[in-house]
Amino acid sequence: MKLTLKMLQSEFAAYQNPQSEKEKEIVDAAEEIFAELGFSGATTAELAKKAGTTERTLFKYFPTKFDLYKRVLAGLLLSTILPNHMSDLKDRIQSQHRNFKEWFISILKARFESVAKEPQKLKLLLGAILFSKDFAEIFGHLWKTNLYDTSIEAYRNFQLKGEIKKDLDLNQIVRVSFSLGASFIITKFILAPKFPIDVDREIESIFSIFYEGISNRKEQK
Repeated sequence: MKLTLKMLQSEFAAYQNPQSEKEKEIVDAAEEIFAELGFSGATTAELAKKAGTTERTLFKYFPTKFDLYKRVLAGLLLSTILPNHMSDLKDRIQSQHRNFKEWFISILKARFESVAKEPQKLKLLLGAILFSKDFAEIFGHLWKTNLYDTSIEAYRNFQLKGEIKKDLDLNQIVRVSFSLGASFIITKFILAPKFPIDVDREIESIFSIFYEGISNRKEQK
């Protein structure tokens, strides 16, 4: 069955209003298990054990593992990603700052702090994008509409102000900026969470590396 935004919106109503405390416990447990093991790696036995119940009870609420996964993804997308991360990031992208550096660093710091509060959600999101082509398309559409197109306009404004080279393609600049930010956050919270870094210094370095290639300064001869 194809996963659609309409389907997730329907599941979200159930996510917000579970039938019982036991159903809520199952969904909460599933968020942790799916984040750690992914859909394919998680078994119904592990899901039931984490929720402190039996597989029989789990199937009473969710006939299949995918039914439970849909509920978890609905909560992830419509309770966390869209209203919090995307909405906040869109506001920050559209905000006015004195200069490009202040704008860029404030956004990346805010993203880091937001993910740091719930790093499990990032694992869950990445797992869902890799597992489900349908979910990846839904997320990609929301990302483009809310963040990508908004970023294009923001970078265009910085070009007009003379802080960014006018001969550079805005789409390429935006793609690179998102790639750098995502790589930094994924490295910190998933690939090397125990590797010690000074976050502020790291973000400053990312900005410097990025800006060296797009600044409007004349090249030194």
